[in-house]
Amino acid sequence: MLRLKNLSIKNKFIVILLIFMVLPTCVLFGWTYKKVSGNWIEKEYVNQSNELGNILKTTELQLNEYETIAYKIYQSGDRLKTVKTEQEKRIPLNYVQMTNYLRGIQGEDAYIESVYFFSEKDEVFLQDSHASKNYVDKYESMNWESGIREKNGAVTWIPTYILSDNKGNELRYFSCAVLMKDLDSSAWKPLGIFVLNIDLSLFSDLFELLGQQGDVTTYLIADDNGSIIWSNHLNAAEQVDDSFFSEIKNSEESCSEQSYKGEPYVVTKLRSSYNGWNYISMKRKAEVTKSANWVLTMIILQLFLIILGTILGGYMMQYYIIHPIQKMVVAMSVPEQELMGKRLTIDQEDEIGKLYQSFNEMNARIENFIEKNREMNKKEKEYQIQALNAQINPHFIYNTLDTLHWMAMDIPAPDICRLITSFSDILRYSISKKESMVTLKDEIACIQNYINIYEERYEMPLGKFDIDERIYPYKTFKMLLQPIVENCIVHGFAKNMDQAVIEVTGCMEEEDAVIKIRDNGSGISQERIDYVLSTDSDRVGLSNINQRLKLLYGEEYSLKIISAKGEGTTIILRFPKASLGL
Repeated sequence: MLRLKNLSIKNKFIVILLIFMVLPTCVLFGWTYKKVSGNWIEKEYVNQSNELGNILKTTELQLNEYETIAYKIYQSGDRLKTVKTEQEKRIPLNYVQMTNYLRGIQGEDAYIESVYFFSEKDEVFLQDSHASKNYVDKYESMNWESGIREKNGAVTWIPTYILSDNKGNELRYFSCAVLMKDLDSSAWKPLGIFVLNIDLSLFSDLFELLGQQGDVTTYLIADDNGSIIWSNHLNAAEQVDDSFFSEIKNSEESCSEQSYKGEPYVVTKLRSSYNGWNYISMKRKAEVTKSANWVLTMIILQLFLIILGTILGGYMMQYYIIHPIQKMVVAMSVPEQELMGKRLTIDQEDEIGKLYQSFNEMNARIENFIEKNREMNKKEKEYQIQALNAQINPHFIYNTLDTLHWMAMDIPAPDICRLITSFSDILRYSISKKESMVTLKDEIACIQNYINIYEERYEMPLGKFDIDERIYPYKTFKMLLQPIVENCIVHGFAKNMDQAVIEVTGCMEEEDAVIKIRDNGSGISQERIDYVLSTDSDRVGLSNINQRLKLLYGEEYSLKIISAKGEGTTIILRFPKASLGL
């Protein structure tokens, strides 16, 4: 796996942006949508539970009314007496009274469509103006009687079924049935089965009364076999999907998510403790979460705006930060000779702008250093050429001077001996040493020999030395001081050597070594000083010394000349602590 530190700054920015901004934002929005959707589902569970509870309570109240109506037959002793009387002993009035009683039962509630009493003697008493024959056939074919007798006098609720009336129209009923018993007998002998057939529109009207009309939620009432007793959207008298109904019944939770015909539903169930019916509400999950779709829309919009802002921010970052850095990297990668004289430009005053400024300043310093180094090499070559030109034949000169020295001693001429010795030391110092850098101690010894020669020539003391030995280890280039002393003698005392004095002092100022060479000669003007130190000077020696000092140590270590007409001249040289390591 590629490590982050090895990527380019642009790729690092993209990776960091994805990891720490875009990805967390997507995760946060996903979590928010899931949380909101979950809350909507929880809210739907609560709503469905409340609605189902209302439907269940209202329905049970109405069913209790029908149960009460069914048991009212026990309060009519005459009607039970009619049932118990032998058929051959009954009079026509008995039948009329029984019919009127059943008609009265039917009239107690608008949803009771028919009333039947199936006696133990295979007689049928009824009040039904729509489908009496069809109902009896249905009753016998469905074998409802066995289920009713198993309840042994308790109410039996027969699920919704379909009949055709006398005109062929479809009727949907559910029934309340009771096995009636003779309570006067010791064994409570059965007398027959009493049945109330109730129009299914009862549930639709109750549903409308509860304000549920037009609800997209599917409500249904089913028995334990999955037979649909009533539903606002499904067909009554049909079966609920077996796998779906089995999942609902076996679920320990009253609210759950189930799949119905391949589509997810939010489902709530309640079971009636009164008659064991199952009250179920089911709503497409897509419908439930539709209310939360605006949240998803807002999330998508926000995510789009964040990504758009990220792209815009990335572009601005690329334009104002990454591109300028890449431009600088490219500039730093080009060959040195191509970069010379070029400067990077940017219209920014921030850290990038300061970086460009620093780069340009560094490039300028490098160019200046290269130029100084080139100039120093040029000066070094000039001095080397001068030195080579001066080297006629060191051994020949040494041998000649040595011969002159012994001849002067034979005369004897001690002043000539001293002169020859000083000159030999200077010659040996300038020619024999191979190092280009020497200590100030060696340089001071050289000018002492040089002044000695002039003292012998003019037979007068010329030089005064006051040197702090702490400056001795400081280094400079060879033959630095001799041209300065030579200028003092040749030009300072050109017209008069009487009372001529050259004072050489050496001291420490902070960490710098300072040498001052002062003469009491004729002096020079400031205009002449500026000319002598310039590169156009006819005093090549002093000009070269000045340029070499600046190249070697820096501008602040240039040669300084203090003078005025008739007041002598002072030349000051400074050597930094860094020269100790040269």
